[in-house]
Amino acid sequence: MKYKLPTFPDHIRSGFKRMCLEIPVDQIPALRMELFNYMGEVEKKHSLSHVVDLKLARTIAQICCTLLDKYEEFSKKNRCLTIAAVKYFLSDGDGISDFDFASGLLDDAQVINHVLESVDIENLFINIEVHRS
Repeated sequence: MKYKLPTFPDHIRSGFKRMCLEIPVDQIPALRMELFNYMGEVEKKHSLSHVVDLKLARTIAQICCTLLDKYEEFSKKNRCLTIAAVKYFLSDGDGISDFDFASGLLDDAQVINHVLESVDIENLFINIEVHRS
């Protein structure tokens, strides 16, 4: 695996693992609404200060939606990883503030890549190097 969680700093790895849980399928629409609302917040923060990488946030949100689309098809383990990835993205206090630093979403992108590799959807990988500069 290219994006194993053990390569992450402890605070990221432990936070992600705490978020790994399976939820009932009927709760997926509420999680989608949380994503929608969070992206509204991201858009607002970006309009006030262009520190937030809006393109990266949109890419991550899109991938989260794709993972949620496939949620019912996944094994229990992959369902847990999917929910953790979405919740990690929705959490501004996940390790590096998403809104205070230009690199604030890079840890979210790394988590997404780890999950994409785990669920075998590698064609959606985020090229993190493009967003580092």
